[in-house]
Amino acid sequence: MIDNVILPSTTREEWPLIRQTIVGRITESFGRPGRPRPAGKAAYQELARYEKHGLLHIHLRYHVIGDEWNEGICVVPPGVSAVNPAPAVLTCHGSNGSLGKQGMLDPENLPDRAYAIELARRGYVTFSVDQYGFGPALEQAAGAEELARKFYQSHPDWSLTGRHLFGHQRALDVLEQLEIVKGPPFGVMGHSLGGYAALCLTALDERIAAGVASAGVSPNLYNVYRGITSGRLAEPQFAAAVQQKRGRMPWEKQEMIALCAPRAFLMIEPYNDPYNPYILPTCACLEKAAAVYQLLGVPERIAALIHGDGHTTIASVREQAYCWFDRFLAAKAQADSE
Repeated sequence: MIDNVILPSTTREEWPLIRQTIVGRITESFGRPGRPRPAGKAAYQELARYEKHGLLHIHLRYHVIGDEWNEGICVVPPGVSAVNPAPAVLTCHGSNGSLGKQGMLDPENLPDRAYAIELARRGYVTFSVDQYGFGPALEQAAGAEELARKFYQSHPDWSLTGRHLFGHQRALDVLEQLEIVKGPPFGVMGHSLGGYAALCLTALDERIAAGVASAGVSPNLYNVYRGITSGRLAEPQFAAAVQQKRGRMPWEKQEMIALCAPRAFLMIEPYNDPYNPYILPTCACLEKAAAVYQLLGVPERIAALIHGDGHTTIASVREQAYCWFDRFLAAKAQADSE
């Protein structure tokens, strides 16, 4: 069942308290790291610079939490410098095994995912980072399930979803420090698991001004049991709450989308996705969340693009996503600088 986020009689003054309650339920399901979160700016180091696909690539290493560090590739458009900074977009990869961040950076072999390169050619600084459990870390492990098992041994009260969100927030911490970047605010875009990451960041980090989630928004009601039986739970606290409540979700995706308001959010979903064949409930989530955008007076900042190309993003669909950033990120960055 897709419940309303707000009632027709809800006022603007009532929304902040409703929002706070939703944030509490969602973050509770993500768990907590069980150790102090790093204070201040994220430490980072430049590992290398090189030209590829006609663009400058900067390979960075940055601190996440404890003794854990991560790596990312920053792609810089021509003409961008400390005296001429550009708006930035964090590009989030999907479930692609040891490929990790490279899945966003290969227009020759993976053109439907090369968001980082195409956005850089459009004038945006992009930052592609390895999500926890993917990229080089997976190559050094005995597989994804073993990596997840070790994670929960170290963080029994956290979740992989919470760890992914935190890792991306630390990537935003790095972007804030780069002189070539104009912002915050930033943009975020991802596909599949990366699409869900883009939704989470847009909803829960106010440094995001515009988010695009491709094939990453499907109701928990249609996903949770697949997760419970997969052997690699992303959100064990969430699953436990579902079981305790005999199948009722502790929160649903229309609530997560509603948290994005008033920031711009574009949902791209195929109606023939083999991983999420139930498009009507997904659209219902967006419809319920749109009521909050209406309440806040910004109905133009939420939109959906439904296509029949399956679990991918062809060129014309990607173009619509990039236009979204031109409208709500680049324009805002320009206005802020004037």
